Parts: sequence; structure tokens; C-alpha cells
Amino acid sequence: MANNKIKSSSAAKSNVSKEQLLKEIEKKAYELFLKRNGRHGNDLNDWLEAEKIVKKQYKI
Repeated sequence: MANNKIKSSSAAKSNVSKEQLLKEIEKKAYELFLKRNGRHGNDLNDWLEAEKIVKKQYKI
């Protein structure tokens, strides 16, 4: 069984795999972290903002 090819309902709309979407969000969250000069303590906010940005890019 190929679980890595399963698409979430949101990701399927834009033809991007769930794994790719998560990688993009992770990358963007790290960029946001660096933009704040690497200050710790806002990881959840970085993730949520990154999720919003990436989903907008993929029109999800």
C-alpha cells in the first residue's frame, strides 16, 4: 500500500501531495523563524502563518 501517494482533500484540489504541502509549510515556517533573527518561542505562530501563505500559493 502506498500511503505516501494519499492526498489530503485540501491538497488534492491543487494536485499537490500532502507530503509536499507539509515540506513547503516547514520551509516557509523556517524562513519566518530566520526573519525574526532566530528567536525561539513563536514556532506555532510561524507554522500557522506559513500554512496560511503556502495554502494561498496553492489556492487551497
